[in-house]
Amino acid sequence: MVRLILAVHNHQPVGNFDHVIRQAFDLSYRPFTEVLRGHPSIRAVMHFSGILYDWLEKNEPGYLDGLRGLSAGGRIELMGGGYYEPILAILPEEDRRGQIARMRDYINGRFGAEPGGVWLAERVWEPQLAETLAAAGARYTVLDDIHFFSAGLAEKDLTGYFITESGGRNLPVFPINSRLRYLIPFADPERTIEYLRGFEGRDAVLVMADDGEKFGLWPKTHDLVYKRRWLDRFLSLLEENSSWLRTSTFSESLSDSGSRGLVYLPTTSYHELSQWALPPEPSGRLAGMWKNVPDDMRPYLRGGYFRNFFSKYPESNSAYRKMLRVSSAVREAGGEGKESLWKAQCNCGYWHGVFGGVYLPHIRRAIHSNLLAAASAAGRPSGFEVTEEDWDADGRPEVLVESGKAGFYFAPAKGGGLWEWDSLPRQVNYCSVLSRYPEPYHGGEGAEDITGARERDLKGRVFYDWHRRMSLLDHFFHPDTKLESFKKASYGEQGDFVTGEYSCSTESRPDGLAVSMSRDGAVWLGGTRAPFRVRKEILLKDDASWKASYRVFNNGGGQARVWFAPELVFSFSRPGVCPEGERGEVSRLRLEDPVIGAVELSFSEQVPLWAFDLDTISRSEEGIERTYQGSVMAPVFVKDLGPGASFEFVMGARPC
Repeated sequence: MVRLILAVHNHQPVGNFDHVIRQAFDLSYRPFTEVLRGHPSIRAVMHFSGILYDWLEKNEPGYLDGLRGLSAGGRIELMGGGYYEPILAILPEEDRRGQIARMRDYINGRFGAEPGGVWLAERVWEPQLAETLAAAGARYTVLDDIHFFSAGLAEKDLTGYFITESGGRNLPVFPINSRLRYLIPFADPERTIEYLRGFEGRDAVLVMADDGEKFGLWPKTHDLVYKRRWLDRFLSLLEENSSWLRTSTFSESLSDSGSRGLVYLPTTSYHELSQWALPPEPSGRLAGMWKNVPDDMRPYLRGGYFRNFFSKYPESNSAYRKMLRVSSAVREAGGEGKESLWKAQCNCGYWHGVFGGVYLPHIRRAIHSNLLAAASAAGRPSGFEVTEEDWDADGRPEVLVESGKAGFYFAPAKGGGLWEWDSLPRQVNYCSVLSRYPEPYHGGEGAEDITGARERDLKGRVFYDWHRRMSLLDHFFHPDTKLESFKKASYGEQGDFVTGEYSCSTESRPDGLAVSMSRDGAVWLGGTRAPFRVRKEILLKDDASWKASYRVFNNGGGQARVWFAPELVFSFSRPGVCPEGERGEVSRLRLEDPVIGAVELSFSEQVPLWAFDLDTISRSEEGIERTYQGSVMAPVFVKDLGPGASFEFVMGARPC
């Protein structure tokens, strides 16, 4: 007898738009269940993330009642997991167990069922998870066959579950059959039956576990699966072949069959994610090799791992480190704010593959909003606290300034930039933009190889930033720099201040906290290296406003004309809040955003202001698309400075 376990994983990110979740429900989740209900002899396994359970409770409680009936009738097994779909391996242990317990308690209370297994988001595995999951009461988990191939097993061996262990705790692990994952639903149903027949007489248990969205939500699949009746035909074929083939569940298979043996699985995930986690050039090379090597050689092509996304995208690393910091505060506060913290641990905004992920501003915004809500609930100091720590693991300390209502995170070793600027009452990080990074699907120079674009001329909009986009980075433009070249990051930078290291000190004052930074660097003028100093003192206030007082010194012996421009970035929710272009002389500017609220800028003198939309070109399920990340602005001060001379100005920003 061949037993087939059909498992679908349904999930939408925290922060996703309601209409997107509605579309997923209408096109995928509901019709899948309706077709399944029409085949009473078929059994399946279903996993829903807590985000979806919350949405269904609010919008489709009758659907949940139907699931309860299917579960009570033995038609479906409901899997557990981390409630808000985190990557469990990267969480503190208390959060891992808390998220699993949250899901277990919900399923037990809503459906009267005990979830036996734990679904791992993106099937990200680290060996110590075996101990965590076993201690949390998990009876099994499910991983891709590539995990087992990496441990030296062959495809012919993967016809049942194995036992792994950590710390002396055992955990059954089922392998997902990748051939089934690609056959279903993209090949004719008969081809899947033909493949399964190859295991007849071997007492095999085979698993197809994958995203439920491919049954209706992915491009062209709703027509295939429902209008052309792929799912109905497939389930009918399973029923017709019941003499040698039947559907099963994980829990039933645990009871009816023995383990295939002990296995130790390495740190990895499914192949595609391990490819996406690599830098662009090796990622593209691995994709090419994967297509061109024999199947029996593919297990030896290993890519990166989920944590590589933290080095690939510094913004992702910042959010991850912030999550760990807030998690510690929540634990110290006895769990106050843990629900918001757990929502912020939803994996989707921390990485990028086919799904937009970290490139989607509303998903990143939800992470920051929930982190700030959790931090507020856990309690913050009434005054400012200053912390110096190596936040991004580059060997240089960052400076974190936090109060009960505001947060300001500076990188003195990276141009003295401000990469996070928080208003806790508004739950907004005003600097939450994503820089423009090369991706393997951009193709060669000029992105000639971009295909599947959702709008024309995207290859002409691919630009790469040579530094992380932060506020208060200090540019010395070449005299021929124009706004368009600044936007393309292809201008002449005459100074060494943007990525240079600044000294830094802090001082509490009656009107706030002052962060003082300075750098002795150089500006290339007419082919000559001229010594310059930039000193900036940023006065921070508890209402999340700040005021930066600048003084720029010509420490050389010659006359100098400089084009000095401190950069500002804002994570506005849509284009047009700050229109692209060059404004004339500006001393005050109010910018109204419907999502994050209004921000007011002020300058101590009339100054030209440049602004452009920070757009990224990234891939989604529907093709290559342009995404607005926020706005970059720069007041441009053109000054003539004699030997030993300096100029001063003040600029400020405040939520209003």
